[in-house]
Amino acid sequence: MKKLVTIALLIFSLSALAQEKIAVTESDYSNNAVEMADVMRADGKIYVLVGVILIIFAGVTFYLISTDRKISRLEKNIHS
Repeated sequence: MKKLVTIALLIFSLSALAQEKIAVTESDYSNNAVEMADVMRADGKIYVLVGVILIIFAGVTFYLISTDRKISRLEKNIHS
């Protein structure tokens, strides 16, 4: 029964669309400017954004390394 429900849900979810399809025009290919990035760079906010991303990345990396060390210590204690 669970398999049938799962298959039915998968079939119905395949027909669901997350977004409407928008036609790509010739002007989309010639657009090379990213207005949001230009405005943020002009205001100096891009450096704040990069700094925040680096701090988050460093925090996640530190957390993963410390968790790995704790798990390694626990594994050594279990095997001894």
